[in-house]
Amino acid sequence: MAGTFKAILLAGSLVTLGACHRQASEDTSLLLGRCSTKVRTKGPVPRLPRAPSPRLGIGAIIGTLADSGGALPHYPILATVPGDPPNAPHASAVPDSLGGFSFDALTPGRYRLFVRAFAHRPDSTDVDVRAGYVDTVNIVLQYFGCVR
Repeated sequence: MAGTFKAILLAGSLVTLGACHRQASEDTSLLLGRCSTKVRTKGPVPRLPRAPSPRLGIGAIIGTLADSGGALPHYPILATVPGDPPNAPHASAVPDSLGGFSFDALTPGRYRLFVRAFAHRPDSTDVDVRAGYVDTVNIVLQYFGCVR
């Protein structure tokens, strides 16, 4: 009888330990108000827009804005010149439905592209714009550690 009791006790403790370390399903976590980092929907594959023809002495930037789920349309991208005061005028672009954006008339120099999207970490990238050239940039945003 003592051997049977030990076997039942061992089996019960293994089941209990397994239950404590088992991951809750995504739906259960959301119902209980816990955080999720899972991509709930897949967006379209990001696609570059048509490259503009830069005018004499002017440069351009084309690019895509996306996350792990696909294209992120409609979040503004700000092009600033490092060292400019915060209240200086800045160029901006808004990605289309496929995440493509363009800045078609930038004076040559170094620019920093800033973007903020809901439930994502803000991000920036530096681009050196040259006269007569079109630079390509792909921005991939990361989710915050906890998306509600």
